[in-house]
Amino acid sequence: MKIDIAKLPVAEAVVGFFIVVIIVTFIGAFSATGGGAEDDAVSGSPTPRETPDGGTPSPGGDGAGPIPVAMLDPNSFDPDEITVQAGSIVTFDITNEGAAFHNMHIAGPDGEYTQDFCDGSGDPCSNPNRVRGGGTATLTWEVPGSPGEVAFRCDFHPQQMTGKITIE
Repeated sequence: MKIDIAKLPVAEAVVGFFIVVIIVTFIGAFSATGGGAEDDAVSGSPTPRETPDGGTPSPGGDGAGPIPVAMLDPNSFDPDEITVQAGSIVTFDITNEGAAFHNMHIAGPDGEYTQDFCDGSGDPCSNPNRVRGGGTATLTWEVPGSPGEVAFRCDFHPQQMTGKITIE
């Protein structure tokens, strides 16, 4: 039997291959960005996490130790509201419990972000400033001396992933 190469369905195979590649790429990108499951997010007050010694953290830079902050998918902080003491120096122990890249970026004293994506040279920013899923970071911040509120956010998700620090 003689095979005529010109009659093989090569064009259909190439088109099918590209369709499979596009679908696999879409699924991978969709999974890496949290999958769009924002409607499944649980709302309400965050529950304080336990410290390594088994107690709950004292939120506020009063010398009681670092403040744990989790970065979650889909795009949220836990807790997203933190209270600290004016004039103190606080350290945040940050854990990325999601799959997407996240970071923690605190606005300047005027409430504005001096950088669209922090690099550590301007506003206070997590170190490292790109935290992979499962990774950890720290952020040490000298709290302004007067009471007020300061915003923080994730530069990868600046519209959805935000929080507030109350200075007492």
